Amino acid sequence: MGSRSVAIVGGGFGGVGAAVMLRRAGYDDVTVFERGERVGGVWHHNTYPGAACDVASHLYEFSFAPNPRWSRRYAPQAEIQAYLEDIARSHGVLERVRTGTEVQGARWDAGRAKWVLQTSGGPHEADVLLTACGQLSTPSVPALAGLDTFAGPAFHTARWRHDVDLAGKRVAVIGTGCSAIQVVPAIQPIVQHVDVYQRSPGWTIPKGDFAYSPRAQRLFARFPALQRLDRAAIFAFMELGAAAMTRYRWLLRPFRAICARQITKAIDDPELRRKVTPTDEVGCKRLMLTDNWYPTLASPNVALVDDRIAEVTPHGIRTEDGREHQADVLVLATGFKTHSFVAPMEVVGSDGRTLAEEWATVARAYLGMSVPGFPNMFLLYGPNTNGGTGSVIYTIEAGMAHVLAALGELDRAGAQRIEVSRQAAEAFDRELRAALKGTVWHTGCTNWYVDENGNDPNQWPWVWSRYRRRTARIEPGTYALAP
Repeated sequence: MGSRSVAIVGGGFGGVGAAVMLRRAGYDDVTVFERGERVGGVWHHNTYPGAACDVASHLYEFSFAPNPRWSRRYAPQAEIQAYLEDIARSHGVLERVRTGTEVQGARWDAGRAKWVLQTSGGPHEADVLLTACGQLSTPSVPALAGLDTFAGPAFHTARWRHDVDLAGKRVAVIGTGCSAIQVVPAIQPIVQHVDVYQRSPGWTIPKGDFAYSPRAQRLFARFPALQRLDRAAIFAFMELGAAAMTRYRWLLRPFRAICARQITKAIDDPELRRKVTPTDEVGCKRLMLTDNWYPTLASPNVALVDDRIAEVTPHGIRTEDGREHQADVLVLATGFKTHSFVAPMEVVGSDGRTLAEEWATVARAYLGMSVPGFPNMFLLYGPNTNGGTGSVIYTIEAGMAHVLAALGELDRAGAQRIEVSRQAAEAFDRELRAALKGTVWHTGCTNWYVDENGNDPNQWPWVWSRYRRRTARIEPGTYALAP
């Protein structure tokens, strides 16, 4: 054991967690490639005001590395970034990360049973390839007419310009999704005015965020069982949410009542209430956690614009009703390209077929991890491993348990190659698509989960404990081993 070499693409939670878990299992020949200048992934790139997690801190951490010192119930970006760097450093992974190195392509060499990577730092070979590119890594910039004519600063939330002082400025924020509901309340107290452009409203639920007192932090440190208990309670609530969005849709009723109450409690103006109240089912779009979105929208220096954008002008935004809304700064809170998974890197499998060709209609993988024709390759946080609730770190750990089980099979058999059978992958895909049909995400709203053809390459249509159960071992007959 431990003699196999592993290449990991991506240095966020997936890449760092994979490297740590491989080392803990005795695999030392591990190299992580990260195109950014440090580890962190989404938490390194997203430094906009108000950036924080929407999963409670005690579940948004590795189970093998609990942090009793989180400052808040929902950790802010800088703390999450520091936590991940600390994990990489303390587990001896940091020196295995090649930062500032982009992987442009990976090709399977069948003759030598190796993956050959083309990177910006030169070629690299490995026995096993893990992709941990994350889904929220490539900003989505809408094709707005005149965007390049805007005279002031214009930038995406994931590429925040800290050199731009927003104090006293008129700001236009395009989007009302997860980043907008954090940015707008954070900048509202300092700007002169902010126009928020909404295509369609999403449901929100109270976040219940609060600071942990030094006493609470000491208790978590002294009695780790308390933190584990809290983690279990958070997970149980999230599993209830997952059950409501997938199999037991009647459970959504109380969620809907809580969401609707959050609007009526904060907003008196009937017109603004109408604008922010969604018509689609709770959970069809990503359910957003916030305590201050609606009070912010009701502030005198904030306007919610739900007229369609006709064009961006040098001095603002013209909506389809002909009005021009003045703006000094333009912020794109427009999310990410979420259906590409391992883009922009080209992956070529055993028969010369690329992953892009394999996924021409929709990205699919057995348990979101393995693709027929791509031996010794596993995707972390791959297709259909997202959810309306849950923690991506839990998903990554479950996925890595599967990778370690697969490597264990290789070691036991003295084999060089492991590949999921097409039969097993297709059977899983049929089961997955059938389950997805009954979920809340397919009730007719426009969300980032479902593509323009009605395919959903994103969501896991069951509870998360089921994912952990299914990834924990290699089912007999699902993978083929070869010398």
